[in-house]
Amino acid sequence: MQPTDFSLPNLPLSAPLQADPGRERGVYSWWLDTTRCPTPEAAGLLQLPDVPRLVHASGGAELLYVGRARRNLHQRIVGQHLRRTRSSALRRTLLAVLLPGDPSWREGAALDGRGRVVLGEAQEQRLTNWMQEHLLLGWAVCETKDDVDALEQRWIAEHRPVLNTDGTDHGAQLAELKETFRAGLPRRP
Repeated sequence: MQPTDFSLPNLPLSAPLQADPGRERGVYSWWLDTTRCPTPEAAGLLQLPDVPRLVHASGGAELLYVGRARRNLHQRIVGQHLRRTRSSALRRTLLAVLLPGDPSWREGAALDGRGRVVLGEAQEQRLTNWMQEHLLLGWAVCETKDDVDALEQRWIAEHRPVLNTDGTDHGAQLAELKETFRAGLPRRP
């Protein structure tokens, strides 16, 4: 199937820790599970940009984020988005929009030598647990890196996911929230 045949609102969705995205390249999407939390505010997401959110065909989820795995979906999703804030723009953005509702999200956070946000093991697990409780995950496998890039760009341009900073009109607002989260964090070697 060519990327132009993929329909974002019709992707099958699963709970993040139960997902098995495989080792192919592709594009993935993170959704707020509105069957568990009917609004972003109920999930603690108090500072989302005010943009329309795509509703999944099931009626039980709203699009939050689109990303790409140019090499391996499993490694990108399970190895980074569900484990390490340092290497996940999604996790850093989630922290930034969760912070206003609960300042404890900054506890144990620091900046590494390259200025990236890092969390202690307990806080990393807390964020993963939050993702498991509130989010759903979908993905589409692509044949080539060019297909991955084209599909990601198309989905972001068409749907303007609320947590994507690149390729959206609201990216500057998210960047400001992330900078607020980073401000004053200690440096960790």
